Amino acid sequence: MSAHKPLENAGGDALGVGALSIPERFDGFIHEQYGELLRFLRRRTSGSQEAEDVAQESLLRLLRYRESAPVSDWRRLLYRIAINSAHDLFRDRRRQQAKAQAVAEDGGAMASERQPDEFAAHQQRLARLREAILQLPPKRQRVCLLRFAQGMTNAQIARRCGVSVKTVEKHLTKGLAVLRRKVGDSAMDPFK
Repeated sequence: MSAHKPLENAGGDALGVGALSIPERFDGFIHEQYGELLRFLRRRTSGSQEAEDVAQESLLRLLRYRESAPVSDWRRLLYRIAINSAHDLFRDRRRQQAKAQAVAEDGGAMASERQPDEFAAHQQRLARLREAILQLPPKRQRVCLLRFAQGMTNAQIARRCGVSVKTVEKHLTKGLAVLRRKVGDSAMDPFK
């Protein structure tokens, strides 16, 4: 039996007074479970920030079931979602590390094959691109970096940032337009 057994009223309703609405019950549930969920996730992720990210994403995903799932199933669903989200994060991190290693290996080979003037021009394009990215508004900058530097999909970015896929697409479209205008298409090659 869980140490955090939901309170029941005389009518047997979990999470308090039977007159509470589903959103009020859900808020109470989140308040009750959040600390325990973070402790659970800290043991399954590489740190507090990752645990908080996974917890937030898990709660957002659980929100979809708030109206359709019985209150008594919320905890089981939350932990199943959290485990799946932690596994997704782990797989994404492994994929990103493999991609970064491949790029580093290819980049090293490409850099050694370049003539010194080509290498210097490439470094200048990268510096202009880096500067242009840093000048983007914070949300657009984050979306562009998650997409191009970490290789995340639009759906993954939307979940991570807590926005819709349409919003991610808007930020990417506007961000790319600004970057192309500021640095030109040739400087965008590192992202292709």
